[in-house]
Amino acid sequence: MQVEFELVVYDQDQDKFDIDENVYTLELNEEQEKTFNLLKGVDIDLYNWFKESDFFINWIKEDVYPNSEGKQFAINAINDIGYFRFYFFKITSSDAHYNYFKKFFNIHEESEWQDREVVGEEILNNLSYERKKLIFELTNNVEQIA
Repeated sequence: MQVEFELVVYDQDQDKFDIDENVYTLELNEEQEKTFNLLKGVDIDLYNWFKESDFFINWIKEDVYPNSEGKQFAINAINDIGYFRFYFFKITSSDAHYNYFKKFFNIHEESEWQDREVVGEEILNNLSYERKKLIFELTNNVEQIA
């Protein structure tokens, strides 16, 4: 099974993400494919599985970003599962992204008229920490930034 990845590159100085315009393809073996199929319905679990998998990390270091020690990146999409909302959420983002994060962070609005900007700011505050957990940094070993 082939899995396509889109990545974003993290600029720590500006605390922003830029889209890597390439699409990268990784071939999974039969065991990896079974795990992928079990986790594909739970996007963060799937993300974390790849993040913690030696085969994925080695592929990134050898085939995607060779000789890129210090490079920081995150997964933007795995096949048709997108994570872009984590990197590019704005208070003015669509209702789908807004509602996704209200559920993800267990944010309850006190009333229907509550100012969207207040809830949006709470989402952004929560995201500032969550984004850091999604970033890879290439060193001799790939490490998570937290």
